[in-house]
Amino acid sequence: MDMTQYILIVGGLIVLSFVYQGVAMYMHSMSKKKYENENPDASIMVIKDCQWHPLGFTNTVNCLTINDEPQMQISVGYGQRGHYLVPGTNVLELQYETQRPGILHKWVRTTYDPQKIEVNVEPKKQYSISYDKKQGSFVFEELAEKR
Repeated sequence: MDMTQYILIVGGLIVLSFVYQGVAMYMHSMSKKKYENENPDASIMVIKDCQWHPLGFTNTVNCLTINDEPQMQISVGYGQRGHYLVPGTNVLELQYETQRPGILHKWVRTTYDPQKIEVNVEPKKQYSISYDKKQGSFVFEELAEKR
């Protein structure tokens, strides 16, 4: 194989990856619109965590289930994760995880046991969920922003 064949193969793979990403984004936005049409009063819960840090210090909040059912994760704003919540009382099963660079090991990861919390949700509002290390519990609060 000569150099032009390598360039064509790599270029083709790059083009295919862009096409795949575009199709995936389109399908995600269509499923999001479908859910919003089926549930016009749904609220959004934004997950407030830090999944990326240049030095490797991360803290992640994972929403395992909502009302004992796994739910679709959505993208909110620029790079934030979230979930739809129906108005009324919802039971969230959440898990918190931290990661930092280690001395004896490459990474030190601490995963806290899942906790179930009960939250009251009003229609068409935006909420945030985060973890308070000092209290060892999750904090659910309403955001002032309108969606």
